[in-house]
Amino acid sequence: MSDIHVRQRNGILWLILDRHPRNMLTAAMLEQLSAALLKASNKPPRLIVLTGMGDEAFCAGADLPDDSIAHKQTLIETAHSIEHSMQVLHSQGIPTVALIKGATWGIGCELAILCETIFAREDTLLRLSTPGHSLFPRALTEILPTLIGKSETERLVESAETLNAHDAMQIGMVHQVLSPRRFLQDAEELLTMLISVA
Repeated sequence: MSDIHVRQRNGILWLILDRHPRNMLTAAMLEQLSAALLKASNKPPRLIVLTGMGDEAFCAGADLPDDSIAHKQTLIETAHSIEHSMQVLHSQGIPTVALIKGATWGIGCELAILCETIFAREDTLLRLSTPGHSLFPRALTEILPTLIGKSETERLVESAETLNAHDAMQIGMVHQVLSPRRFLQDAEELLTMLISVA
């Protein structure tokens, strides 16, 4: 059974991380995500939403074996493919949204940053990858510095500080904070608005 569900409904392509309990990414999940994004870039939907199952986390990092150089190279190539597909979708004018909640840590946080827009449930906690553990370098070297500044990005990476949703929105990392009580309803309204202006 796949740990990433791909659903298309009303012009929205949903990519849903589903690996109990905290949706930590595996090599297989990265490959599935890469394939889904490549397919989407060749036949674009109106909007792409990346989210996670369960209430505990969007994605609490990675569960990757620390073994052979060849395996690490494969992971790097897969991550590069994901980054490239996201860039292609952006150039095609396809909005990409990360709908996050709970633990959003390490490469899970990087994955969210690759999306143009981040909607966070109020209980979201964000923490960047520590030096040497990044898998999506573009998130930390290009996208985030553009949003919050280079010095603030470097500070967050070096300090491994955990941000709550409101603090993340205050510095520009998150675009909207949503109430847990109306999380799905409010998110759907915002997604509908994004489609209407896309």
